[in-house]
Amino acid sequence: MAFCCLKGGVLLIKNIKQSAAIFNASKNWAIAGILIGVLIWFVGFEVIGGEWFAMWQSNTWNGLAAAERITSVLFFVLILLHFKDEELV
Repeated sequence: MAFCCLKGGVLLIKNIKQSAAIFNASKNWAIAGILIGVLIWFVGFEVIGGEWFAMWQSNTWNGLAAAERITSVLFFVLILLHFKDEELV
């Protein structure tokens, strides 16, 4: 996740002055990193940890609230990345 997001961020910064098509194409690495993060935090922690292993019953190991916050931020960033940028006139 970290590698994909960092590479995507570097590509976005590198291509910020390029055409809209090139800039939109450079979002792919960042989107891949965010999707990996959603798999880790939502599927891994909330679904598998929270439901299958009853993480919500533990006072010490309950990470559902933190996983929900992280997942919410990841989904928000994913929505922002999916907006297509257009050429300035």
